[in-house]
Amino acid sequence: MVVFGLAALSLAGCGGNNMSDLRSFVKNAYAHRRPKIEPFPEVKSAPTFAYSASKLPDPFSPENLDTRGAHSAPQPNLNRRKGPLEQFPLDALKMVGTIVSGKQVWAIVVAPDGSVHRVTVGAHIGLNYGLVTRITEDRIRITELIQGPTGQWVQRQASLALAD
Repeated sequence: MVVFGLAALSLAGCGGNNMSDLRSFVKNAYAHRRPKIEPFPEVKSAPTFAYSASKLPDPFSPENLDTRGAHSAPQPNLNRRKGPLEQFPLDALKMVGTIVSGKQVWAIVVAPDGSVHRVTVGAHIGLNYGLVTRITEDRIRITELIQGPTGQWVQRQASLALAD
């Protein structure tokens, strides 16, 4: 409480009309100086252009899309019974090792539910009709089939790396 009283007394000493010399200084100190302000640049108007594409063909219509080779692209076998690893996305699966017996190579994959699976070349894996094409000590190479914007199937390469 004492602190507030001292603060109020000190501020009261700053008040009053005895500041005429300060007001005079502020009024006259820079009265002769005027800041230079450059004028705004002249705005040039852009030429107008009337776009009339109503008579042109739509470039995105299905008739104009290039579908050459769409029928020769690989198609997934939709009637095939799906394997246990086809219910998980690739980023949820973990490759934890490999087993080699003669010329046969298996990759050991752990699913998100904790189940452990042996995967060999030709097995299906992932949500996008992934087909295992190669297994190395540190990676599983996968070819996936995804639908493109016009409905055709497109191959995409993916891989599953050995987990740390």
